[in-house]
Amino acid sequence: MDILMIAHFTGGGTQPNDRFDALARILVQRGAQVELVTSSFHHLSKQQRDTGLIRNPLYTTTYLTEPDYRGNISIGRLRSHRALAKRLSEYLQKRSAPDVVYCAVPSLEVAQVAAEYAERRGVRFVVDVQDLWPEAFEMVLRPQWAGRYLFASLRRAAERIYRAADAVITVSETYSNRVAAARGDDSAVTTVYLGTELSRFDRYTAERPSDEGYVELAYIGTLGHSYDLPTAVGAVRSLKREGLRLRLHVMGTGPFESRWRRDSADLPDEVVFYGRLEFPEMVARLRGCDIAMNPIVAGAAQSITNKIGDYAAAGLPVVNSQECREYRDLLDGYGAGISCDPTVESMSRALVEMVTDQRLAELGRGSRRMAEERFDRAVTYDRLSEVVLDAS
Repeated sequence: MDILMIAHFTGGGTQPNDRFDALARILVQRGAQVELVTSSFHHLSKQQRDTGLIRNPLYTTTYLTEPDYRGNISIGRLRSHRALAKRLSEYLQKRSAPDVVYCAVPSLEVAQVAAEYAERRGVRFVVDVQDLWPEAFEMVLRPQWAGRYLFASLRRAAERIYRAADAVITVSETYSNRVAAARGDDSAVTTVYLGTELSRFDRYTAERPSDEGYVELAYIGTLGHSYDLPTAVGAVRSLKREGLRLRLHVMGTGPFESRWRRDSADLPDEVVFYGRLEFPEMVARLRGCDIAMNPIVAGAAQSITNKIGDYAAAGLPVVNSQECREYRDLLDGYGAGISCDPTVESMSRALVEMVTDQRLAELGRGSRRMAEERFDRAVTYDRLSEVVLDAS
């Protein structure tokens, strides 16, 4: 079986814990021939990839040229996506028809080309919704009604893509509900969390900070619009005044990194920025911490993100300000953390409750159990691959 995977935002088979690399490997193990088509431009680092790097030998990786852009929400990014979609259209004209086209969303421009190609060639079309566009953009524009007006055409385009698919996979139940509403039914919509490979994750030994006496907090992920690191830093600052020694380890980069470094300069011992780390070092440092922080801006797009699976895999209890009911229910159901309002006062209270009630070990066990049952790709990606293979 020939499966064409199209994923705009991916490690290209060179980065661990990449959803598309993991799925491609499973599909190959189940007898499929897989080609992964992706962008030459790496979104997180905002740099062109070194396409000469060693790729996964199990499947073919094809890089299509995409122009650089700087802003995550910008005209330049939209132009760049259109250019990549044009390159994809040109490439597909020369490629033989596969049995299945599996395409990640976003971006919408690329997915639209894939949908039209699949319909024209009469092959099955499977969509994997990683994020809701344009909803993610609308959340950060003010006033929000203006965003809904400006992005109305993108919303219609997304809904056309959802309806064109023979099967849809999403990374959260919240997204599945949105897709099902656009399609008019949920019979062909499946939720498979991003998750992580626990067998690989567990290879990396915990690296505990050498300076004892602190409760070690961890944040991993993007430093950008939807993520409320200032509130987490504010809670650390507030509790320091009350004599509680907390240290926040910030692992990741993004458009607000420089600003947030400046804003926390009064806490040189309590807030440590590492920038973007390679996966093994990130996991080792994460596993060496006591509590994971999931601070999300009020009203931001809500989903089950990569960091959620990593926090669970590390067996860390979570202080969570994300409003997503789906995630709050998971934390409550597994006894894996405390949810709070996205304010310094509420987050401070949650941290004090977690530390002073000596609940860290108990909550950590609940977090790890959640990882084993809901986020281990050895289990969940078998189901993901079955959706793709059954689509043939």
